[in-house]
Order: sequence, then C-alpha cells, then structure tokens
Amino acid sequence: MKLVDSHCHLEAPEFIGNIESVIADAEKAGIVKLITSSVTCDEWSTSKSISEKFESVEFSIGVHPWYVSEKDHDIKNKLEAASSLGAIAVGEIGLDRKIENPPFQLQVKIFEEQMKFAVDANLPVIIHCRGAFNELIESLNRTGVPARGGIIHAFAGSMEIAGALIKKGLSFSIGGTLTYKLSRKRSEVMSLIYPHHFLLETDSPDIPPVGTEKPNVPANILLNLKAASEITGRPEGEIAHHTTENAKRIFGLKI
Repeated sequence: MKLVDSHCHLEAPEFIGNIESVIADAEKAGIVKLITSSVTCDEWSTSKSISEKFESVEFSIGVHPWYVSEKDHDIKNKLEAASSLGAIAVGEIGLDRKIENPPFQLQVKIFEEQMKFAVDANLPVIIHCRGAFNELIESLNRTGVPARGGIIHAFAGSMEIAGALIKKGLSFSIGGTLTYKLSRKRSEVMSLIYPHHFLLETDSPDIPPVGTEKPNVPANILLNLKAASEITGRPEGEIAHHTTENAKRIFGLKI
C-alpha cells in the first residue's frame, strides 16, 4: 500500500536528533509522501531543509493561529517573497476560538491575508479550525478558496459544516481521533467525506492514536488507517488508495 501523511510537523523539537529514523520508519510503514507544515515564519527555512534532505518529504509554509502576532501584518508579502522556496501548500493556517490569545480578530486578519495569497498563487491550503467553523466559512466567503482546494486538518465538525466546506472545494484529513471511542457523529461525517474528500494524517508529534505514547510519529498512520477501515467498513487497501489519490490531486504529488 502507498500512503500519504497529509499533515505532520517534522520541524518539531521532539524530532531533533532522530529525524532520520522517524522518516525511515514512516517509509517502512508504506508512507511514500509526508507533508510537513510550518507554524511560524521562522520555521519556513527548516521545513525547506527537511524536504531537501528527504525525497519523501514535501512542505508547506504559513503561520498557525496560535502564533500570529502584529508583526505578521505583512504576511502576504512574506509569503510572496518566500514563494520560491518550493512549498506545495500554504499552511498551517486557520482560526481557533478555544484560545484567548492571540485575539480572534487578529487571527482572522492574518488568516485572510494568507488565504488571499493562496488564492492568488493557486496553492492548496492546510487549515486548522477549532470552535470557529461559522467564522471560517464567513472568511472563506470573503477570500475565496484556491482552485486546487485544500484540507481542513484534524476535522471534528458536523455533517452540515462538512457539506458546506465541500461546496467550497475543501477536503478533510483526520488522524489519531479516528482511534477514539466510536461516535455516531464521526461515523456520519466519514460516510459523507469518504471516499472523495478524505485524507489520512498523523499531525505528528501531536494527537497520538489510542494506545500509543507521545511523541506521535508518522508510522502510526497504520493505526489511523485501521480505524478508518473499522468506521467505514471498507478494506484498508481501498482506503489507502483513495486517500493517496486525493492527496495527489490536491497537492500535485508525484508518486
């Protein structure tokens, strides 16, 4: 099986000193591509260097809503200047109502500037959203979505929200939460987004599957695949095929 980890953070401190073994284990698990996502401007060069070192790694650049600040007022210009780095997507970007700081209105401002760049450059987006799906849709109404679409990572919204976002041209990547206790909501969402709008991720080093320890690693994608198979009732090989094809389509991966 060929698998794609559509969202992870190989730049994380947890992987310093053992990145070679982490990626080797991922490749042994069948992962042919990993998309590592920066969360601050300072990480962009690290993301690029990891991608240059490992053929199986691609990268995206952006500023995560947890880390936006007033100094990012010119983020669109920074992204334009960095567009030659070779990033295949803009992310991780988004909105988060579950935190008090940075202020939500600042999150919205920086998110929309990054979305505008992605639309202009026609680069797919990798979006984080917690507790702010209505506001996210309002922002997308203002900015539009790149023709190539993108993903809502670690999606935990409702069927109604999923349907609205599909109409916007977006898909969904889910990881360790697939292994949590079965829920009707998750099963209903999976029935809507699979097979055409579902991708696998690990969000390493975060959101480890049930029964594993932190830090989460990309090789754990096999546990997420197994859980997706149990939820959908579809064979693991079929899910691997569809999720990999979806990743290829959205991110332009050559596999």
